[in-house]
Amino acid sequence: MVFSTDSNRRRRGSPSPFQIDWAKLGGRTGVFDRFKNKDDMGIQTVSYQQIAVVILCFLMTFIAYVDRVGFSIAYTKMSDSIGTQQSHKGAVLSSFYWGYATSQIPCAWLAAKFGGVRMLTVSMLMSTVVAFITPGDPDQKFMLSFTRVLVGIAQGAIFPSIHNELGKWKDVVGPQYFSTVVSLITSGMYLGSAVAMLVLPQVSAWGGPSMIFKTQGLVGTVWIICWNAANSGLQQNLGHDMEKGRTSAKDLPAEAQKAPSPEPTKPTAIPWMRLLTTPAIWAIIINNFAFHYIVYVLMAWLPTYYEKGLKMEMSRAGLMNLLPFFVMFVFSNVSGMVADRLIGRMGVAVGKARKLLNTVGFVTAALVLLTLPSITNVYTGVLAISAVLGAAAVARAGFALNHLDVAPTYAGSVMSVANTAGTLAGIVGVGLTGMLLNASGGESWTHVFGLLSAVCAGGAVIFLSLATGE
Repeated sequence: MVFSTDSNRRRRGSPSPFQIDWAKLGGRTGVFDRFKNKDDMGIQTVSYQQIAVVILCFLMTFIAYVDRVGFSIAYTKMSDSIGTQQSHKGAVLSSFYWGYATSQIPCAWLAAKFGGVRMLTVSMLMSTVVAFITPGDPDQKFMLSFTRVLVGIAQGAIFPSIHNELGKWKDVVGPQYFSTVVSLITSGMYLGSAVAMLVLPQVSAWGGPSMIFKTQGLVGTVWIICWNAANSGLQQNLGHDMEKGRTSAKDLPAEAQKAPSPEPTKPTAIPWMRLLTTPAIWAIIINNFAFHYIVYVLMAWLPTYYEKGLKMEMSRAGLMNLLPFFVMFVFSNVSGMVADRLIGRMGVAVGKARKLLNTVGFVTAALVLLTLPSITNVYTGVLAISAVLGAAAVARAGFALNHLDVAPTYAGSVMSVANTAGTLAGIVGVGLTGMLLNASGGESWTHVFGLLSAVCAGGAVIFLSLATGE
């Protein structure tokens, strides 16, 4: 697909070879159709800046989860080499979530005040610096925990900043494509986790666990360079051009050029009391807790489960390391497209579509989790974990987009509260898992997976009872 690159260079009545007359093509051409802007000839073009928002936000979530999974892989290898107790390991692994929990709401306020682009830049810069100074000595538990708290604070800006801007997109993208766009951006988390599980054990085997931290720092540096080179207008006001389009004043008719510019709207106060007394908002918050309890526990403890529970050496597992989070990446995007089809083409009410996906996802995950304690075969275990994470991704297409349905104007604020609840799940879940394993001598996973199953089932029931689509 070829798009217009510079409308200022076109002459009236003379189509550029870099344009497409969409009317002649007929039909829908994909998710980015709703990003097209009509130029003065009536030919629609896609803004590179608008597409760059999607790609760069996707890469931001991708890198963030490479970091999270990477630390779990590195620290598991380091701590096992000196025989660290599982409860102590859980304390270090959960320290990230203390910083992440405390920064969500303040970062949402900062994103609304200073813009998502600035906050995302600061977030990646801080994470990159900390990656370079993270120690490779497992005995330095305080310093390891401290650096993870700092990374948690830095990453607390990511989703409030992104969702603060996504709330402005809904009318531009349209309901039939919105779920797909949001799912694509957030699926970077899962692809990042998958790539980390595949690549970073090899990095650790080659250069030691501390080499993972240096690799994360280098990747973050590259992102910052690309981000700042991408588009100055995008950096100054993420989402502003999504609303106004890419048409410049020179392309407007003379009478339109003379028209006075509209006065900028002043931000309104966030109605916290109204938001926090709405049952549908609590359905989102509780399901965010349930989803992240599952994902954060598996993300932090999957390396341990592979090596202790399934007796699998991660550096030799190859594509099996990749499979669970890659399945999650695929199902995240597929479920987003399914949601769009249900809402946009089949006419299913938004609330019913969200509830359907949420229920199917969480109930499936709950059932598969109950089978995991009895599985000893490596391939069966990896497939079961993949099924759990894939089902969780389907559930996410229900609850995780719902705040953009019920409160699009305050999406960033609702997301910050919901993500704080999700982060508390990380603190509780990751730490509690270490205690449960320690109590069982580090061998039994029955209580761990049983609790995860109960959390899934509870989330499904609550969302089915309280959620709405408006």
